[in-house]
Amino acid sequence: MNNSHSKNIKVLSTYCDPILRLTPVMMLTLFEEIADEHAMELDIDAPTLRKRDKAYWVVRQVRLELNDVIRDHDDITVKTWPAEANGFRCGRSYQIFNQNQNQNQNEPAVKAFAEWVLIDSETKKIRPANSIKNPDIQYIKEKAVETPLRRFKNIFTEDDFVYERIVRPCEIDVSHHTNNVKYCAMLLDSFSVKELEEMTIKELEIYYEAESHEGETLRIYRKATGNGWQFMIKRDDSVVTMAFIGI
Repeated sequence: MNNSHSKNIKVLSTYCDPILRLTPVMMLTLFEEIADEHAMELDIDAPTLRKRDKAYWVVRQVRLELNDVIRDHDDITVKTWPAEANGFRCGRSYQIFNQNQNQNQNEPAVKAFAEWVLIDSETKKIRPANSIKNPDIQYIKEKAVETPLRRFKNIFTEDDFVYERIVRPCEIDVSHHTNNVKYCAMLLDSFSVKELEEMTIKELEIYYEAESHEGETLRIYRKATGNGWQFMIKRDDSVVTMAFIGI
């Protein structure tokens, strides 16, 4: 079995912000796409798991480290590989290489690590990773990101509330809950266009605590924390997502 997967992509303006930088939302979208492609190769993709194992994958936490700016019309290579499952947790690494860089083309412009868990499609509870048919591959022990994942704490008050929004049908994915990438857009929507244009994001980390669904109202909170901002997204009194953006 192929233990890694990569593909070459031309960055389009539709992937970019108003000043033509590849957005974090699009980075996460590319990671989601390439993970799905690799899962198909390994016979553990969403349709197969639902039919064969009555299960599906969800991202529990993801961390991105942005080392260089990727721009419109850059030629990039996106790469991913999985780590061996450990109990209930599975790890997957990602990298984006910018082929248009004049120097350090062997260094990733973006690197990321995500922790995935397996959900039973009937009970909606987390299942052990070994409860499905595992592919026979040689796992790569190296992780794209060595920084440990954060342990988030609820540090927010109502003074940190920014805005609220309703989950719309086009934000729902194959698992019938809000797609994980959509939460990144919600975080960034707490800023103005001018603020985003003046910002150079160096790190982004999102922890997914619970699902949200069509028609539910989400409340977005933001608090400045030295070198960035911490975020919380709530539904009623329940935390759905916590996150950090560092600059």
